[in-house]
Amino acid sequence: MAYNSYYLNIVVRLLLILLTMTGLAYLFANSERFFTLLFLALLAILQTILLFVYLNRTNRNLARFLLLLTQEDTSVVAWKGKVEKTFKGLHHSFRKVNQEISRIRLEKEEGAILLNGIVQHIRTGILAMDDRGRVEVINDAALTIFGVRQLEQISDLDRIHRGISTSFTDMKYDTGNVIRYRVEGNEEITLLVMASLLKLEERTLRLLSVQDIRSQLEANEIESWQKMTRVLSHEISNSVTPISTLGAGIHRKLAGGGSDKQGRLVIGKDQAKDLLQSSELIQQRSNALVEFMEHYKNFARLPDPVPVKIEITGFFKNLETLFNDDIARLGIRFESQSENPLLAIRADKNLLEQAFINLIRNSLEAIGDRNDGVVSLRAKKEDKNHVVLEVSDNGPGIPPEIQSQVFIPFFTTKPGGTGIGMSIVRKIVLSSGGSVMFNSTPDHGTTFVVKLPEY
Repeated sequence: MAYNSYYLNIVVRLLLILLTMTGLAYLFANSERFFTLLFLALLAILQTILLFVYLNRTNRNLARFLLLLTQEDTSVVAWKGKVEKTFKGLHHSFRKVNQEISRIRLEKEEGAILLNGIVQHIRTGILAMDDRGRVEVINDAALTIFGVRQLEQISDLDRIHRGISTSFTDMKYDTGNVIRYRVEGNEEITLLVMASLLKLEERTLRLLSVQDIRSQLEANEIESWQKMTRVLSHEISNSVTPISTLGAGIHRKLAGGGSDKQGRLVIGKDQAKDLLQSSELIQQRSNALVEFMEHYKNFARLPDPVPVKIEITGFFKNLETLFNDDIARLGIRFESQSENPLLAIRADKNLLEQAFINLIRNSLEAIGDRNDGVVSLRAKKEDKNHVVLEVSDNGPGIPPEIQSQVFIPFFTTKPGGTGIGMSIVRKIVLSSGGSVMFNSTPDHGTTFVVKLPEY
């Protein structure tokens, strides 16, 4: 066969060595020809040496050929003839192997280019660093956010703001981290950073996504102030307008009164009664306005939270105890359930209790005098870092047209309501690093969902 030249060469050389050794043995046993014996012995040694030289040269040629082939070196053509003489068809086989390797390498390079293009295209900053803080991947968006041209070590960010690199290396995984710092010109930067671990064989990388949320915060702040202004304007107008109207009426009545000989104002009995009633109404509306502003100050001055460990089971029992009288009076069924008795959260106990008192009281008021009213408290683990607490009722639900205004401060549909209960709930939950939302269906009830960090 074509590929047997190598083996044929080896066999021929071995046969020659064997014949030489046979002749040497024969002469050694039957003849005393010293020089002939010496010649055959040297010949056998020479043949053995030539065999090893041949094997070594072939191995070197083959190794050189394979090296040039994998590197796509143009000099591989010169070595093709040498190798083909020994191993017929080997060049063709390895050419196919090399083509396959090249195809895989090309696909890998195309994948890397595509991935890099995607990373660079994303407006969100992407950064990957190792355990020593060496930055291995960073896109242009991240460089723009940090205000640098290049970043080799995460510690280089300390030149922008001292100690900021520690914020990136010590942050929690799979949760939003807000980082604030000031740069030159006293400009405050607010970043939202998500961190996760990426394992590559024996290495572990920290993958960060960074967003500059200043514009979003400013837009949200403007929107909040606009909503607040509308509410304040509405409430103040409701109080000031009747006060102004009553004041104008008092002025007319006083201006239309008569005077005695000494020039003193004289009013009739009926006029005095009307003036007294108007002054009482002015006082009532003034007191209501003062009370409203007091509620506003209380809402704006919530104390800073002091997070502690709160065991859910005990927390639910305390809430049920607080509402025992109301539950019995209204004939409402109260349920509480935790999927794990050991489940615990991290939050300010007093503030969180106040938030849930507001939520439960809203549920009781929504149910009203229904005979089959039910208020449920449930707790379950959302993910490895968060716990979800739910407050549900089977009341009439929140009308769709006002659902977007539930958390707006001072918005209320209840007669005599202050409109700050749900706003306080949201502020307390956000200050504890959580979030609150609700699902409500007309005639099927409402569920408020509070998501908080697990302890």
